[in-house]
Amino acid sequence: MKTKKIGDISIDVAVEMALDDGFPASALVPSFEQDIVERHRELLVPFCYNPATGGLKLSIHSWVMRVGKEVILVDTCNGNDKERPNFELAHKLELPYLEKLAALGVRPEDVTMVMCTHLHVDHCGWNTRLRNGKWVPTFPNARYVFSRAELEQWDPRRNPPAEGDINLNVFEDSVLPVVEAGLVDLVDGDKTLNETMRLELAPGHTRGSMVMKLESKGQHAIFAGDTLHSPVQAMRPHWSSGFCGDPVQSAQTRRRLVEYCVDKNALLMPAHFPPPHGVRVRARGDEFTIVPE
Repeated sequence: MKTKKIGDISIDVAVEMALDDGFPASALVPSFEQDIVERHRELLVPFCYNPATGGLKLSIHSWVMRVGKEVILVDTCNGNDKERPNFELAHKLELPYLEKLAALGVRPEDVTMVMCTHLHVDHCGWNTRLRNGKWVPTFPNARYVFSRAELEQWDPRRNPPAEGDINLNVFEDSVLPVVEAGLVDLVDGDKTLNETMRLELAPGHTRGSMVMKLESKGQHAIFAGDTLHSPVQAMRPHWSSGFCGDPVQSAQTRRRLVEYCVDKNALLMPAHFPPPHGVRVRARGDEFTIVPE
C-alpha cells in the first residue's frame, strides 16, 4: 500500500494477516445478498469478494499515522504467543508484526500513542508482548487510549466471560498489563485530542467502540474500527456483521458514519478492509457506492 496523505498527516498500514480466501459472507454479514456481487462484480471482484470461495476478503492490520513528531497506531491486531482457546485464528501466533512496523521505520519505542477502537481479541493483542514469562507493554513510551465503557465491558471482574467467548484471556494479557503500567488514558464520551484528531463514540459493534476522525488542510479521514468489516457494508449500511453486539444500533452508527464520509469526502479506513484498505464513499440515488483508495 502506498502511503496515504491527509493534509499534513501520513498514514501507512502494517498487515498482521491477510484472509484472501475470505470469511463466509453469510456468517460475516448475515443480511448479505448475492445480488450485490452480480450487480457490482467489476467493483467487488477481486477487491473484496472471492468468487472461488464465496468469501468476503479480510485483512487484520494496524494503521500507522505520523503527524509532526507523533507516531500513532490505531488497533494492534492479535499479538503473538496469546492463549486463545476459543479463537483458533489468533491462538499462539508467531507472526512478524514488529518486523512489518520496522519496515515502515517504526520501532516500538517510537510509538507515542496507541488507540484501540475497541477491545476485541484482534484489536488489542500487540498492546503487550511476552518477556521472561510476563506480559509487558510493547510500546513503552506510548499512551494507550480507549473508552472507559469498553474497559468496563471486557473486565471479567465485572462481567465474567460466557462459555466459548472468543475474548477469553484478552483482558488479562493485553489490557490489564498496560493499565497496571499506568499507560492508559480512558475516554468518556467524545473527545477532541488536538486540531487534527477527534475521538467519537460509535456504539453497536461493542458498547464502547470509538472511531477517530482526522482533519488536516481541509481533508478528512476516519479510522472506523469494526463499524464496518467489509466494503459491502459501506454500500449497504443496514447490513450489520455477525459479530455486532447490538446489530440495530450498529446499523444506525454505520449509517451516520457513511453519510459523514459522503458529506466530507472522508477517506474511510476500517480495521479489516482488504488492500488498498480504504475507500471513498459516494451517494448514488438512494444507495451508496465506493471507490477503493
